[in-house]
Amino acid sequence: MEAEDATHPKKTEEKEHKDHAGEAKPVKEKKAKKPKKQKEEESKEKENVAGISDATKLRAKLEKLDAKIDDLKAKKQAIVARLVELEGTAATGAAAPPATSG
Repeated sequence: MEAEDATHPKKTEEKEHKDHAGEAKPVKEKKAKKPKKQKEEESKEKENVAGISDATKLRAKLEKLDAKIDDLKAKKQAIVARLVELEGTAATGAAAPPATSG
């Protein structure tokens, strides 16, 4: 009988473990899903640039894309600068890599 008790934990211990596991996980908030038809219509509108015959609308889309690209380039520069800064401090903190002449 003692061997059975050693191999099978008590049910109260299992409940305690489950209670603790539930405390550690944060509750995720679910986003409201759009109906499939609405999603398909939006994707068709975004992809259907060839169907637009108005030059002013195309210019507006182009300017909007350029603005997004500029924002992304600025973010990229900030990230690269921070990365170089962090790698520089990591290299000086550890043994400096040997200089290569080329």
